[in-house]
Amino acid sequence: MKIVIAGGGRVGGTLAARLVSEQHQVTVVERDPLICHKLFEEIGVVTVCGDATDPRVLETAGIANAHIAAGVLARDAENLAFATLVRAVSPARVMVRMLDNRYREPYRLAGVRELVEEAEVVVAKMTTAIDFPQVAGSLPLAAGDAILFELKVSAKAVVAGRTVAQVRAQPDFPRECVFIGVVDPEGRITLPDGNTQLRAEHTLILVARRAELARAVECLTLEPNQANETPLAELLRTVDFLAPLSGEELLKVAHGAEYLRKQAGEVIFKKGDPGETFYVVVSGQVSLQSEGGRMVETVKPGGFFGEIALLTGEPRATHATAATACELASVGRDDFRGVVMANPAIALEMSRILGQRLSRMSKQDAAPQKRKGLFGR
Repeated sequence: MKIVIAGGGRVGGTLAARLVSEQHQVTVVERDPLICHKLFEEIGVVTVCGDATDPRVLETAGIANAHIAAGVLARDAENLAFATLVRAVSPARVMVRMLDNRYREPYRLAGVRELVEEAEVVVAKMTTAIDFPQVAGSLPLAAGDAILFELKVSAKAVVAGRTVAQVRAQPDFPRECVFIGVVDPEGRITLPDGNTQLRAEHTLILVARRAELARAVECLTLEPNQANETPLAELLRTVDFLAPLSGEELLKVAHGAEYLRKQAGEVIFKKGDPGETFYVVVSGQVSLQSEGGRMVETVKPGGFFGEIALLTGEPRATHATAATACELASVGRDDFRGVVMANPAIALEMSRILGQRLSRMSKQDAAPQKRKGLFGR
């Protein structure tokens, strides 16, 4: 789009740089020749040195063919004059920075509908930062009735490892709080859906009513204590080789888990695949089969599978397929070892249990046997 900006100061220059980087055709009108030269040299924007309230200067800037006219001059009186002139000679959309809200009615009478009230934005951002230090950034919407805000997921937060759908299903989470985006530590943004997992150190972008912001922040930053474990940590406690872990250690493993949803018949892994994760069945059922298709086991909610390959480093010994639509928690090697292998006593206990399990599996290999779930593969 062709955009004319009146004013090349701090706001005008920053706006011009952003728009140029987004491949818009930008012209800045600025009185100060030094500022014009600086903007041209530093960001390559076209500048017109002159008064943005002068019709001849605006004509030189190409206002007649502009799509957008943005007034960010130092005084409202100048922005109002600029807006009035633009409205008279151009079909461009007019937007201005309003410094004094006493100009709201004059701007309305001049036909300006798009106002950015600087004081309102600053006050709203500062009060949000004061009340909610966990919020990384915020922007008021709808005259401050709604807040767009950013919040980083803590590794200790209850929501770490959960999906958007699971968080929204929490009774205390406000219904009118909406997930807009998830930004990873490298700055890549994902537009979330219900299956999107909230990972530690990722930044969430949300919109909430101002009145609901406190509840939303509390739900997203809540940290459990050992007596108040997450549902996944409670499931992990039933896994025999994790039993020696403390509540805090179990929470660390749970927070590194990834929630997965599989449709009936979908393959989870095949015999011979690398064993980088083990799985806990949250809902549904998973079938484990030998290479010839013989049923080895049906794993039900609360059961787990895939841990032997994770512990030994050997390839998968069975095929795993979703027998029904199911939800799984996948715990990766790095998250697992970071907690478990750091404790020699736990590693020794795991080695003992692993030896027993491998011996049991070798005895059962000759004939299939149904089990109820909490046994390894």
